[in-house]
Amino acid sequence: MSRSTPAATGDTTSTDPVVSPWRAGVLAVAAVIALGVSLRLLFGSASSVISEIRDSYRLGSVEVALLTTGPVVCLGLGASVAPRLARRFSALPVAAGCMAVLALGSALRAIPGWPILLVGTVIGGLGIAVANVLGPVLIRLLFPHRIGAMTGLLTALICVSAGIASGITPPVTRAVGDSWRIALGLWAIPAAIAFVAVALLAGSHGRGLRRAREIAPAVPVPVAPAQIRPGAARMRWAITGFMGIQSLLAYATVAWLPTIYRDRGLSADEAGLIFAALSVASIVTALGVPVLATRMRSQRLLAIAVVATATVGLLGVLCTGTWGAWPSAIIIGFGQGGALSLALVLMNLRSATAAEATALSAAAQTVGYLLAATGPLAMGVLHSATDGWSVPLIALTATMVPLAICGVVAGHPGTIDIPAADRHGGSPRSHPPIHS
Repeated sequence: MSRSTPAATGDTTSTDPVVSPWRAGVLAVAAVIALGVSLRLLFGSASSVISEIRDSYRLGSVEVALLTTGPVVCLGLGASVAPRLARRFSALPVAAGCMAVLALGSALRAIPGWPILLVGTVIGGLGIAVANVLGPVLIRLLFPHRIGAMTGLLTALICVSAGIASGITPPVTRAVGDSWRIALGLWAIPAAIAFVAVALLAGSHGRGLRRAREIAPAVPVPVAPAQIRPGAARMRWAITGFMGIQSLLAYATVAWLPTIYRDRGLSADEAGLIFAALSVASIVTALGVPVLATRMRSQRLLAIAVVATATVGLLGVLCTGTWGAWPSAIIIGFGQGGALSLALVLMNLRSATAAEATALSAAAQTVGYLLAATGPLAMGVLHSATDGWSVPLIALTATMVPLAICGVVAGHPGTIDIPAADRHGGSPRSHPPIHS
């Protein structure tokens, strides 16, 4: 990481005598890693034991969909409060608190009872909701000159964590006496580790971060009316739509892909491993797409490419039965990893300041996750109505058309308020860095 002086950048954290730049950088990377790993364990861990949960509590498809949809609704509702919390307490302490809430919700799932399982899942979802919004903002603030690479790292960890949880939960269940409840509760441990990592970073930078005020008041940078970008509202909605529909795809596959293959005759272990393969494959595009996106003036072709990849994978699930399960899942993973990382990096590329990035991230994730919540629920309803998976998969594949349209609009070059060429030589990063 390059270094800059406080006088040149406004970075006050380097004047803190307690924390060396090297230690601060290590803590920042560790915190991002711990945060990214924790953000999808709640979802993936339950997906591979859905059949056991359904049998234990005698649930129908709609009730099971509620278990997978409830946290996604929380992601939308909780995202709206993230900017206010970050302005009030600063981003890192809020992120640490989110990990504590997630650990609590995960631990509650070990207690018997359908209502407690649902409540614990919702509580964990609320913690994830706020942390989701802060993720791109923390990347912008901690690594302003490494946005592409660090967004890729964060996205890769988010993508792989759901697959890790899905693949590991069944053998862990057997290891703890065939108790899926204990297996789900054990996923509180990574969230607790993430809390410690982020809290350490927040504590080491507390004084400097409060002075820097990494989350500025939620008002736009003053610009002349003539500079307001035509079509700004359209681009905001396009980013929101892209975030929402790609999330709909992700949560629909998290919720139902293992179940689809279990209903086709595969074991819980193999179905979980297939989803794990999807998650591991997503690392490739999650790491690569943001780096490409930050080097491209327009991201429209990139958006079309990742959507087309996901579409091919979905068609494979629809048409190939069990023999095409592995390649289809891997192709979906390539598409999902690229779509999520592109959605996150666009929030920074289309914003001129950290405050604008926070507002855009919150708006896109509030509306986007509420839209995404319809995916698992709709697939559950369609499955119950048709007693099969063909219609739900066709409906999910159809959503790739509006996803591509949103990607084309959101990939238009420039920032939402001022074209890139007119602001700081095209750079979307005008807020003083904390780490660079």
